[in-house]
Amino acid sequence: MPAPVPTPTAFTDAVFHYAVEQSAIAISITDENATILYVNPAFCTITGYAADEVVGRNQSLLSYKSTPKAVYQELWSALNRGRSWTGRLLNRRKDGRPYVAELTVTPLHTPEQGDGGTHYLGMHWDATEEHRLGRQLANHKQLIESVISVAPVAVALLDGNGKVVLDNPAYHRIAMEMRVAEPAHAVMSALQQSLGESFHHAVTHRRPLANHELRFERPGGGEVRWYSCSLTWFEERSTLPDAFYGDDRTDYQLLVMHDISASKRQEEALRLAAMRAVLSEGELNQSLREALAGAIFQLQGPVNLISAAAALQKRRVGLEAGADPLSRALADAQSAGEQAIATLQAAMPPEPLEPSGPVNLNEVLRDVLMLETDALLSAGITVDWHPAHVLPSVQGDPAELRNLFRQLIGNAIEAMNVRGWSERALFLSTAAHDGQVEAEIVDTGPGIPEELRLKIFEPFFSTKPARGGARGVGLSLAQEIVSRHRGILEFDPHHTGGTRLRVSFPATRSMAPAAEAHG
Repeated sequence: MPAPVPTPTAFTDAVFHYAVEQSAIAISITDENATILYVNPAFCTITGYAADEVVGRNQSLLSYKSTPKAVYQELWSALNRGRSWTGRLLNRRKDGRPYVAELTVTPLHTPEQGDGGTHYLGMHWDATEEHRLGRQLANHKQLIESVISVAPVAVALLDGNGKVVLDNPAYHRIAMEMRVAEPAHAVMSALQQSLGESFHHAVTHRRPLANHELRFERPGGGEVRWYSCSLTWFEERSTLPDAFYGDDRTDYQLLVMHDISASKRQEEALRLAAMRAVLSEGELNQSLREALAGAIFQLQGPVNLISAAAALQKRRVGLEAGADPLSRALADAQSAGEQAIATLQAAMPPEPLEPSGPVNLNEVLRDVLMLETDALLSAGITVDWHPAHVLPSVQGDPAELRNLFRQLIGNAIEAMNVRGWSERALFLSTAAHDGQVEAEIVDTGPGIPEELRLKIFEPFFSTKPARGGARGVGLSLAQEIVSRHRGILEFDPHHTGGTRLRVSFPATRSMAPAAEAHG
């Protein structure tokens, strides 16, 4: 036989009574018809009813009209099966105001009732504020997700291992444009290459990076893409129970990419137009200087002959030189010649100023390639461009250096752009060696005969009409610019199958080497 259930002592009854009376949770006991038999003070506080106002009345007096009937049906279905029910429903206070009740109802079977009767223990607390905060959090989450989804900027959230754990449709569009699985990885690598130590410092100290512009080439050709990239960090606190008193956190990186390709192309077009104007003006001035210098040279000889003839005639006639018609004619011719030479000298455009500041040859060559894109495409020339990843600056004038390489690349294009010439390739590279910055230009044209390799640097010598209207200038302009920058321009005499030109300039020692991304 089962052991008899011990009868609670008076002390135990008192403890249970005080525990229920002093509980912060609303407690009520009803009979099987939901008639209220007992409520504790917390019940009165939450509902606003006094105990004598609810005892003997049905529990339904707390029901609020908007609670669906299905909720109550589910509740009674569980109770009728002898099971507890826990859930939320909407209750009504005495003043008519609704509140969200977190309710648990449990069937009670007492030994006195046997199987014929049941009481119910109801416990609930006011969850209105928790419900409001939960809904507010869900609304904010939905709002943020909606904004991110329709935002024109690409968003990617990376965990501590660099894995993308959240993104948006704009990010997927960029992945298709860049033809990479994860654009975020390419961006992070480009930021590291571009910023160097600054990037590591930002990562170490969790400092945000804002609006850093990056340029990306599309694999297989196509338009270059520009993105303004921002990077920030935030911490997620652990939701695990064992971290309740701890400080467990997970770091995330939020990467935002804004496609600025359209505006950058517009800026680039304006900049190229300005560069073309500057280069054309430089070429025109150089052409005028060469033409005027040639004219002065041509006049100087006859004027010198006239001057010598005038002096000879003056010695011949002696004191009668003033009255001698030939002496006067020679003197007038000499004066007119000297005046013409002075006029030509005054009309000569001034020489360019001395080199003014640090210049990166990678940027100069990239500009020239953009300027010559149409000529390269029309001639069917492929370009193999290998810029040095890190290249010191040189002291110089950017406009003059662009003009220099435009002349050299233009000559290479014209050398290969001849009827029947099949192999058309241009190889460009930069490097730094022993305090010098070098640029190499190699074409697959017919090459330059050995007997002309020095003559082509002479003024007015050219194997073809010069480009840009500077007829007769040849490579003298290029040599002049190189000399002004204390550089060296030389041919590789051992190269076959085309022409290899090497240009070198002293590196700027006062400038720290700057990282230059491949273009």
